[in-house]
Parts: sequence; C-alpha cells; structure tokens
Amino acid sequence: MNGPEDREEPAPRRRRVPRATFLLAIDAWIDSSLYKAGFKAGEIWENLTIFFRRFRVRGWRRVFFEILGEGLTLGAAGSVVMLALAQPAFYDTTRDWRNQGDFAVTFLDRYGNEIGQRGLIQRDSVPVDQMPDYLIEAVLATEDRRFFDHFGIDFIGLFRALTENVRADSVVQGGSTITQQLAKNLFLSNQRTIERKIKEAFLSVWLECNLTKKQILQLYLDRVYMGGGTFGITAAADFYFGKNIKDVSLAEAAMLAGLFKAPTKYAPHINLPAARARANEVLTNLVQAGFMTEGQVLSARLHPASVVDRALVKIGQNLVGARPCGG
Repeated sequence: MNGPEDREEPAPRRRRVPRATFLLAIDAWIDSSLYKAGFKAGEIWENLTIFFRRFRVRGWRRVFFEILGEGLTLGAAGSVVMLALAQPAFYDTTRDWRNQGDFAVTFLDRYGNEIGQRGLIQRDSVPVDQMPDYLIEAVLATEDRRFFDHFGIDFIGLFRALTENVRADSVVQGGSTITQQLAKNLFLSNQRTIERKIKEAFLSVWLECNLTKKQILQLYLDRVYMGGGTFGITAAADFYFGKNIKDVSLAEAAMLAGLFKAPTKYAPHINLPAARARANEVLTNLVQAGFMTEGQVLSARLHPASVVDRALVKIGQNLVGARPCGG
C-alpha cells in the first residue's frame, strides 16, 4: 500500500483567458494594421505627389491640358450616347442585306430579245475589275478621293468639304464617303436627322470591318439609284446609252459619275444640258485628283455624251403594256 508521499498531485487547472481580453487583442491588432496601412498609403501618396510635380504646368499650358482633359471626358460620354443611339441600326445587319430583290418584269420576244420592261430597272452585276479604269476613277474623283485611305469616315475630306462650302457660301461638296452612302442605301432612310447620321457613321465602320474596299465599291455601284428608275451603274449605262458598262466612253463615264450627287436633277434623258455640264465638272475632278491630264479629257469635253432616244423606247414599252382588243 502506497503512502501519502507516493500519491500523485492533481495537475493544476489551466486558467481561461477572459473573452474581453481576447477581443481587446484583436482590436489592437486591427488598429495597428490600419495605422501601418494608412502610414504606407501616405508614403505612397507623397511619392506620387513628388513624381507628378515634375509634370506640373502653369499658364497657357495648364489651360490647354484642362481643356484637353474635359474634351476627352465629354468625348467618352458622347461616344457612349452615340453608340446607344446607333445600337438599333445594327439589328438590320443580321438580315440578308446582300440580296437585292428583283422588282422588274422583263418582256422578251419569241427569239429571246428584250422588248420591254416594267418596274425598277436592274442588271446583272459586272465586276469592278472588268469596268473601264476611267469610270472607276471618275467615281472616286467625284465622290470619295480618299476611299482607299480612310476607315469609313474621312475626317480630312469632311473638313475640306466644310471649308469649301463655307468659302462658296453654299453646299458645293459633300462630306459623306462612299462607305457612308452605301450604309445609308443598305440600312437607312433618306431622313436628314442627327440620329441617322450617327447610325450611318457606326454602320460605315461596321462595313469597313466586314468587307474589303473592293466589295464595298462593288456594292455601291450595284445598289445606287441612277435616275430613270434604274438601280446600279450597269443598268444606267444600258438605260441611257444602250451599252454594256464595259463599253462606255470617257464622256459617258463622266456623265454616269455625275449622277450620284442628284440622279433626278442630272438625268440626261430629262435634262441633257445639265447632265453635260455636270459631266464636265467630273472631268475637272479627274484632272484635279491627278487621275488624268487636261489633254486626256479634252476630247470628252469637246464631244460630250449623247443618250438613246427614250421616246422610241417608251413607244415599245407602251406596246408591251397595251391590252389586246378583246381583253
């Protein structure tokens, strides 16, 4: 039997730390961390302040950078607003906008020759590469000289047109590019509103991102209204001159290129003198743009284009539209 000295003494009970003390320790740690973080942030801010003092400007330079900063801010906000306005226009890009509907009926004789047509006049597309070079140059010189240099919106051309219009105190030049005109023809109406111009600008950039320059030019030449109920430059060449677009002369090409601005006003079968005067302006544009010399266009100036006699064509169309006696 063990004696009293052999008995094990019970281990002392561990004293529990009061909860209040534990919470105080956490609070102290948080306060210390916040103080250190604030001190570090102050050091960083002071270093940044010292760094940016090197770029401090005074006088007119400060005014310039203040205006620049405000301009960038307003520009960013304006871009967001314009994008919101243009957003509905992009819904039209999801449809089959490349398909050109046929709105005409062509009448043939028993030998397959065309004797008349009813409705809008269109013709099969002719590739741009197969059209005469001077025709393409006449279109570019008149409608969009920097077509291959811009991204859908030509700010340089827009400024030049604005300057010329102010100088002439009238609208003598347009600022819209071929891409912008195509965007309007494909997706928009002819309404002269700010909203339409905003949509036109965004859709122009969209076309430039999704099509090549050659494709844009091809679509433009195939879809543009050329007066006389004709759509496309190929149909216009046949309607006004009775020719395939590949065979038009320089004088005829200049007359066709002059129709883009106002096809009804300059339609040669209605007002041949106005059409010839406009064609003469196109020839001047060719020279000013550097595509041709004055000597090369002189013959076209001296021998302006003539058009087919639409009265005879109209007689044939009336015969097509006539009803039989017993009808």
